[in-house]
Amino acid sequence: LFYPLGYQTRLKMKKLLLIGSNAINAHLKNYLELVRDSFDEVLVVSNHPVDFAPHQQISFSLKNPFKVKKAIKALQGIILEFNPSVIHVHQANSYAFISAKANTFNIPMVLTAWGSDVLLLPKKSFVHRWMVRQGLSKADIITADSYQMKKVIETLCPGSEVVVANFGVAIDLSIPLVPIREQIYYSNRMHEPLYRIQDILKGFKESLSTMDGHLILAGKGGETEHLRAYSLEHKIDDRISWVGFVTKTQNMNHYLASKFFISIPKSDGTSISLLEAMAYGCIPILSDIPSNKEWVEDGVNGIIKGNDESISEALKRGMALNAETVQQSNREIIKKRATKEANASLFKEIYDRIFASELRANR
Repeated sequence: LFYPLGYQTRLKMKKLLLIGSNAINAHLKNYLELVRDSFDEVLVVSNHPVDFAPHQQISFSLKNPFKVKKAIKALQGIILEFNPSVIHVHQANSYAFISAKANTFNIPMVLTAWGSDVLLLPKKSFVHRWMVRQGLSKADIITADSYQMKKVIETLCPGSEVVVANFGVAIDLSIPLVPIREQIYYSNRMHEPLYRIQDILKGFKESLSTMDGHLILAGKGGETEHLRAYSLEHKIDDRISWVGFVTKTQNMNHYLASKFFISIPKSDGTSISLLEAMAYGCIPILSDIPSNKEWVEDGVNGIIKGNDESISEALKRGMALNAETVQQSNREIIKKRATKEANASLFKEIYDRIFASELRANR
């Protein structure tokens, strides 16, 4: 095995090479805030520039084989120069694939799956499945934010070590919750097909025939213009607030003002926005997918919308729940399982094992 120069120094100096997408969300930034104190030095490698850490930018696209080779070589150069203690890759897609190919130095690699990368991507084709498995197989430890994802990963890559951990939610649990709220529905998922925002608009339109309400739609995406056109065509735009990307404070205030939080993706891991909504007192209205059921029991602390059930029907069932009871139950769940402190300790344990060289000794 070939080790970069200064390998012994690398074992003493705690250096993180963090690799992942920074294109449309703050996941990478949020994760680094969670674990930054575990490292002396951090370098981020992404497809876009970042403003929260020293960084280098390369393309992780697989469309052009020649550019893929160039990206692998560029990443190898970064690894040699930075000399990390651990490489932590986010998403088991092209990021993990290129990182695995570039890590010819036997440096410990942690891989965090985000959801669709292991739940949907392998189903697209044999090539996609092979690519995902390549990334998974080169990771010393894989993290997943739900037990559903853990099972899928273990099926894709038998024998892999998978730790269930999420990024945790930065919440102020001292804020009192108001059970009686206006009929406000909040959605802050991306405007992409995966999240079925048009279905939310349709369900909201149907609900207006029997109950009052206002929908707050945060986020943007490739479907935003189409969604705006839909709302105008169906004459519901005056009942919708299109707030776009929001700050942390704005997001919290929307949760605190809303009676319901609606999130109905086709597939997902544990959604940070769901955990935030639970913490701040919204009644969750969710799609029937395994990761959601790990947090919400239908009819108890939220609503799991049946596949044949309309959103308007799910909202009616949500209205029948005791809001105060739901809020108290969900706050307790978040305290025990979803705080940043609880999850930071899980990632710290992973890194401490690597720093102690236990992984390399056992291979």
